[in-house]
Amino acid sequence: LDITPDFITIDGGEGGTGAAPPEFSNRVGSPLTEALFLVDTMLVGAGLRERIKIISAGKIITGFHLVRQLALGADICNSARGMMFALGCIQAL
Repeated sequence: LDITPDFITIDGGEGGTGAAPPEFSNRVGSPLTEALFLVDTMLVGAGLRERIKIISAGKIITGFHLVRQLALGADICNSARGMMFALGCIQAL
């Protein structure tokens, strides 16, 4: 059988809630750009990149952040932080 997932979602360590303790948000998880590059490279090396979409999420605020993730290999980007800013959420900082 040749079974693969349809997509993989990568959420960087920068994301998450502003209510989390600072030591968690600053020291847990891999940075999104490094994780995205790693997964994209591994899928290309395994010959699976054409079959599996990559979804990127985590601290994508501006259009520049979105384009950077697409350039690093993401097919789709999730962005909630900018919307939280627009609503006045101070914990999204």
